[in-house]
Amino acid sequence: MTIVQRIKRMVLEHGRVVSDSILSVDTLLNHRIDYTFSAYCGDALAHLVSGQAIDVIFTAEASGISVAVFMAIVVNNAQWPQQAAVVFAKKSRPVTMGVDGFYVVDSYSRTKERPVQLYLGKHIMTPGARVFIVDDFMARGTTLAALGDLALLANAHIVGFGAVIEKTFENGRQELQRFGAPVHALVQVTSLAGGQIHLATDPGVAG
Repeated sequence: MTIVQRIKRMVLEHGRVVSDSILSVDTLLNHRIDYTFSAYCGDALAHLVSGQAIDVIFTAEASGISVAVFMAIVVNNAQWPQQAAVVFAKKSRPVTMGVDGFYVVDSYSRTKERPVQLYLGKHIMTPGARVFIVDDFMARGTTLAALGDLALLANAHIVGFGAVIEKTFENGRQELQRFGAPVHALVQVTSLAGGQIHLATDPGVAG
């Protein structure tokens, strides 16, 4: 069984269908972190950029952080001594983030069903950095697109996007087309109808 097949098996076993459009993986990533699952996901995403120089693995707090960290371990082992940093956008602005010292973009939380803002300190990401953007879910693509906009505001170069789970029926890839970067998903969910998780039949990683 390949790592991607293990990831899919874990999603099928632990995922809970909340509605025809909402899938909960709160025992894997969103509330309790299964580090084996995160390690599998990080490894699989790292292999998608094998041979490419990566400076930053960029995500949003909080569910993508564990996957980004495990991805960085694999990436950094492969591209030693060049090290990729893990950076996460904040969903609120701390007092330590100066008034003129940050970038901010508007986004929308699919699970919280409300607008959110994502913040990135201007000193955190170096201009020209090669950035791979990671998130737990790709639904409508709003969070990944907001991260992409933050990376562009920081004058970074987007190498690609990677999601652990893509809900293909919400067409998030269309939102990301404007960045002109590859979009990958480890697990593609085609339907949640009838309380069942239906996955794409392709056994490999969806690019």
